[in-house]
Amino acid sequence: MSIKEIRIREKEERRNYILDVAEELFFSRGYDDVSMNHIAQEVGLNKATLYLYFKNKESIYFAIVLRGTQIFSKLFKNRIETGENGIEKLEEAGRAYFEFYNEYPDYHDAYLYAKSKRFENSTSENATKIEELTRNIMITICDAIKQGIQDETIRKDVKPIEVAVFVAVTAERIVDLGPTVLKVLESQGISHEQFIEDSMDLWRHMVMNKVQHL
Repeated sequence: MSIKEIRIREKEERRNYILDVAEELFFSRGYDDVSMNHIAQEVGLNKATLYLYFKNKESIYFAIVLRGTQIFSKLFKNRIETGENGIEKLEEAGRAYFEFYNEYPDYHDAYLYAKSKRFENSTSENATKIEELTRNIMITICDAIKQGIQDETIRKDVKPIEVAVFVAVTAERIVDLGPTVLKVLESQGISHEQFIEDSMDLWRHMVMNKVQHL
């Protein structure tokens, strides 16, 4: 390995270490309560050196959100490939999101915050990469719905993009229920997990080809 390659590797390792440390700070304190000074102190670098790796706090945050989005993208791909037909793939898409929420809650919350109005004018390169991954996921969901229409497990009168957006938007709201709503459900003996399962069943019955399933 050449000296140049060694230096490139060392720089990448340091960059990943900075992200590891910043990730812990953001997840424990929240975005607003973390500064570049905090990150530099925890990493053991002066702030000037930190700026050699990242131009600002937002760029660090979006690099972390990209990590989470890549995890979800891989999880999503593995899940949806297990579906044997269109409607099963659509269900697995939903399950992938709920699995991401359960297994990686901090990444999930960071992803949702990155989508808020706070960052609507972000020029971060990683924001663009996140959008591309998200767009590819939506295209895959649309393809699953189109397959379902062709294999007659999904109604022919639905618009794939509308169903894909509906599933994506409602999935985010289903997992992000407020404490008041959760208490109402619990008062009726319904856990959050059961509500998620029942919501998926509602999705299925809204789009399934009922003639095919008789």
